[in-house]
Amino acid sequence: MGRAPISLLRVLAVFVVGLFFGCSTAAMAADCPKSLANTPYCDKFIVYKHPGSPVDKRIKAYIRDDSSDLDVRSFAFLVSVSQYPNFTDPDERVLKSVQEDLPNIVEFLKSQGFDEVIVLKDEEATKDAINFFLEQYLLTQITDYHRRARFLFMYDGHGAEGPSQNDAGALALALTTGDADADPSHSYALDDLQGRLRKISNQAYHTLALIGSCYSGGIFPISTNKGENFSYPREPGSHAVTAAKAHELARGAPDGKGTVFFEELLKAIDKSAVAANGAQFISGKEGAPQKVLGTTIVRLGQVVEAMNIELEDLEIPDTQPQEYGPQLRVGTLVSDETFNGAFFFLAPIEAEKQAGTKGNELPPQALDFQTTGSAIIGQPSVKVFSPPEDYSIRGANFSSIDGVPEIGKVAKSGALNFLYERASVGSDQKDHSFPQYRADAAKAELPFGAIHVFDCSPAEGQVKNLLEVAPPDKTLLPVTIDLEWYKETGSQTLDACASDRDGVRANLKDLLDRVQEAYGKQPVIYASRQGIGDILQSDFSQYPLWYAERSHEDAPGYPGDNPWTIWQISKEGKIDGFEKPVDYNVFFGSRTQFAAFAATGRNTGLEAAVLPEKK
Repeated sequence: MGRAPISLLRVLAVFVVGLFFGCSTAAMAADCPKSLANTPYCDKFIVYKHPGSPVDKRIKAYIRDDSSDLDVRSFAFLVSVSQYPNFTDPDERVLKSVQEDLPNIVEFLKSQGFDEVIVLKDEEATKDAINFFLEQYLLTQITDYHRRARFLFMYDGHGAEGPSQNDAGALALALTTGDADADPSHSYALDDLQGRLRKISNQAYHTLALIGSCYSGGIFPISTNKGENFSYPREPGSHAVTAAKAHELARGAPDGKGTVFFEELLKAIDKSAVAANGAQFISGKEGAPQKVLGTTIVRLGQVVEAMNIELEDLEIPDTQPQEYGPQLRVGTLVSDETFNGAFFFLAPIEAEKQAGTKGNELPPQALDFQTTGSAIIGQPSVKVFSPPEDYSIRGANFSSIDGVPEIGKVAKSGALNFLYERASVGSDQKDHSFPQYRADAAKAELPFGAIHVFDCSPAEGQVKNLLEVAPPDKTLLPVTIDLEWYKETGSQTLDACASDRDGVRANLKDLLDRVQEAYGKQPVIYASRQGIGDILQSDFSQYPLWYAERSHEDAPGYPGDNPWTIWQISKEGKIDGFEKPVDYNVFFGSRTQFAAFAATGRNTGLEAAVLPEKK
């Protein structure tokens, strides 16, 4: 476990600033930082975990380690204003939708693995109180955890429009009297909020502001970078999502149970938790996949997309012709080139359960285990499939039908650690571009390998055909034999050989032996779920397995006791240097394990499950 930072004395300013803070009648949390224990701020913490408390494994997994040995710490700050007693219009003095939001948001924050959750409600949310938490407390704490902290800011309440089209508006606080109120202490300017969030962003790993008020789009600078990544969790990021443009009204939910913004936000997170792309799966010897609860993350980009789809059909009342919306505004809060990632949420357990696959060998529950990347350590028959971001060694495979690649450009992209090309098919088909691309890869120092597509012809003729186009060389990656056995799309091998599966197995084994003898490395078998179940079973587990299947409709998993060494996670990989999308893959393990695989063709995936790599 990492260490917590030494507490700084800067927060002692609370004794002065706290004089401006209104106390609530009852504490909302049983604990708070020691430095705030005897101040009016203590009861604003609805969650406070002492430094050194356990951190959700998803948060630890996606926040990169550094040399500080600090724990990861997550902070959330909610400002919720539903009561405006000084409004001249009595109908606007109470925002029932914001009142409805509050308990739902609080429960959501409690479920998200935050170590500290601060809530300012109604008259408690003064400008001085907000400034204290943003400037003196949170900035100090997050600086102490430099690049090991996550921060979420949320505002729910009225918004104040800027005085002109070129001016940002403000968050309307409880003392405001309405649109004409010019007292700066009655509102919180979006320009000021942006500046303070930017300071925090420069110290945090991930920062996200969710602002559900009218006119909230004014938080964005005049110019924003539209090319920002809103989904990648493994790099620092700082974004804001607002309910409306700078001069646009936000909406209450049609059902009257909350605001559109926060109601759709929570629904989108639940809905996105169903997606298999952000979860870890395991499959046992029989092959039935099971989602591992407590492993799913929901990316900011997924949430925004899901929310916008729902908002497309939201009718704005009393508009002719009918108008819809408003759509969300999404943008960055900082322009730092190192900010290439984005905040993520933890998928709620109940939402994960609803997305769980059925089966009786591995019940859908939160499991605590150590993995090699492709199997549970000590249990090679229990295969593991984690989110793609968990794997650092990536590769692609292609053929001549994928266009003319620029191998040098592919290598310079940094997206790939290895590359395979189809070299031959059966006994009589060759890809004559293979020698040139092999030479280009060698020049670019990109590990390169050959794929041979297996068919029903005798193994002797197949290996002869392969050798003619891909002569042996110790730098060549282990040859891969593509079984091409797909029921759902059909394949020549399946159509021609399905009546004699024993014959297919014998011919495949003969080909594998001949390839190993010719190249001096054990070959790899590339196969789908069906090919593994129908042909390989557990009879070919000595060979490295390239598991060639993942659809967004079906969870990954296959039968047998051979953990995958390479996993094809997508057929739509977009990589600089390729004209068209190509198959995109991940390697299960470390660079050391990849080097051993590349040099010998050893089944390092199985070896790691039986005898874990020494650290």
